[in-house]
Amino acid sequence: MNARRVKELFLAMTNEQRAKRDFFFRQWLGRYLPRYVRRRWQLLRNRRGTLEDLFVFLTNQCNARCKHCFYIEELGYVPGELRLSDYEKLAPTIPPLERIFLTGGEALLHPECSEITILLGKATQAKRVAIITNGFLPERVQRFVEEVVGAELPGCVDVLVSLDGLEATHNEVRQSPRAWERANATLGLLEELRQRYPYQLEFGVITIITSRNWRELEELAWHVESHYPHARQGFEFVRGTNFSLWGLAPEYRADFNPPEDSLPPQEEWDNILATLDGINRRRGIANHSFHLTTHFTVEMLKTKRKLVDCVSAGQNVAVLYATGELAVCEFSKPFGNVRDYDLNFMRAWDSPEAEAMRRATSRCWCTHGCYLSKNIEYSFAGLRSMLRKL
Repeated sequence: MNARRVKELFLAMTNEQRAKRDFFFRQWLGRYLPRYVRRRWQLLRNRRGTLEDLFVFLTNQCNARCKHCFYIEELGYVPGELRLSDYEKLAPTIPPLERIFLTGGEALLHPECSEITILLGKATQAKRVAIITNGFLPERVQRFVEEVVGAELPGCVDVLVSLDGLEATHNEVRQSPRAWERANATLGLLEELRQRYPYQLEFGVITIITSRNWRELEELAWHVESHYPHARQGFEFVRGTNFSLWGLAPEYRADFNPPEDSLPPQEEWDNILATLDGINRRRGIANHSFHLTTHFTVEMLKTKRKLVDCVSAGQNVAVLYATGELAVCEFSKPFGNVRDYDLNFMRAWDSPEAEAMRRATSRCWCTHGCYLSKNIEYSFAGLRSMLRKL
């Protein structure tokens, strides 16, 4: 077949076909399969997984009281939050990472947010440094981006803004009459900043699916696509330890549950999945591990059955709370405080207390997308599901 015929066939392919082909060769064969093989080899040799992602709760202070927030009982002023001087001692002891996620509370309310972000990004050589924000403070988001991008981190900066529905729903969930206005102002600024920093900055929208907003997902997705063409959007079902975690003994389980918002009606779950599939196919991302979490979530909620082993908590993922407590995942209780290990991260991570928590969480399963997506990546069932949806 000559080059001209190959070009004609390629041009005849639809965008969806090209997206599928690109996913199979560049993502499934080029990324997911090698990572799966490497992780399986570690498991066969009984070796602990390489730490890849660190979630840092910078502060418990927050300027919202969201009705779906499972962390809401912890919010407010808490004495003893880690400061820049603490991170200066801690950062050199953290191993190289793929991703850092800064959250809270509202991470931007920490007075040294930018400085800590730059410090951690450089110390760990992270490929991506992400901050999760409610978007209430557009000017502060812009200043954060300009300061952190200007520091020339090894990886890109990623800003994730929460949108919980259309205007009335979003404002109700966030319990603020200007939440929608401010979040969209933040997204508008990020769209402009993305033009200035096309290689250093990415941004996206996070939408938690609840009993309040499930009817609005398609319209919300079109809003994001039409107004912010460079933004990606991720969807996740509302979660809590009382209804989306199984197999973990009570003495190890954190009590993190949303105060009001609950899951959508069960009879609508399959329709919601069909809507999400349409949105994600339109964007060419229906097969990626994070976007498969909703399918695995619905199946686990229906059957209460484990679909993939948890090989991420305490292995590839760690959680550092604002006061220095360290946990293997957000749904388990902290096993210690880095201050008790002289602010040496690896001393804490390698401790007998950490190993005990790893054993306790090795047989549990949950719908938390940050862990479930990695468990999908590192399972045969997950890789097969990616291909079956092509």
